[in-house]
Amino acid sequence: MQPPLRIAILETETPTPDFQSKYGSYGDVVIRLLSNSTITLSTNPPFRAEDLQFTKWDVERNPDYYPDIDEVDALFVVGHQDHLGPTAMDSTPWILKLVDFIRKVLMEQDRVRVLGVNYGQLIIGRALGCAIDRMPGWEASLTTINLSEVGKKVFGRDHLNLMHLHRDHVVTLPVNPFPQLPNAVLEILGDSDHCAVQGLYTPRKVIALQGLPEIESAMMTQLVHERLRQGQMSKDVANDAASRASLRNDGIHIGSTFLRFLLEP
Repeated sequence: MQPPLRIAILETETPTPDFQSKYGSYGDVVIRLLSNSTITLSTNPPFRAEDLQFTKWDVERNPDYYPDIDEVDALFVVGHQDHLGPTAMDSTPWILKLVDFIRKVLMEQDRVRVLGVNYGQLIIGRALGCAIDRMPGWEASLTTINLSEVGKKVFGRDHLNLMHLHRDHVVTLPVNPFPQLPNAVLEILGDSDHCAVQGLYTPRKVIALQGLPEIESAMMTQLVHERLRQGQMSKDVANDAASRASLRNDGIHIGSTFLRFLLEP
């Protein structure tokens, strides 16, 4: 029997009560994605959902509690903070602590791998010295990602259809993101019409996406309507986003790619 793959999910945001009553926390949504994605893996021996072991850490509301790195195999940063909460560029104490934690994990050891989606990519990017800024508007709902040559190799296709819900984005990558690791290179996985850095990747170390592979069509429709009610999104943008929420989503394929990244020796 193979040992479990231990994944600590770092939650940076609490969903609205209505969303949470239907789908759970954002960490719960990621757990379902990764668990469901195991059925697409071809491994010997077979890797099953039962081989995944998850813990969740609310680093926004409980910033004094983080996982022990010796007791996990991967960190997964999840959240959508840039609509009402502090942005990934802010100096809010819990954000600074999270960025420092991720930086130390990436710089000081090679065993634990780091993943992130949406706000998670921004936190990882900041930890690595990427420039982050606010876009003129929203990138919302189902969007086609044009994969880079590296991205094509990682995902095994030319494009990805992926949910989005963000206004902040990684703008540029640093010249030397891993000063202690001269052979480690940070790559861009792809781009879209609104965002030039749709993913970050260093083999056996880090993978992140600006999009939301864990979010399904009904969830996206609810999230954009919440943004509309909060006054964060115009009616035209929300209606356009909702109209595309049911288009084909490559979430399961992305989830299986994340698992292959974690299982790669």
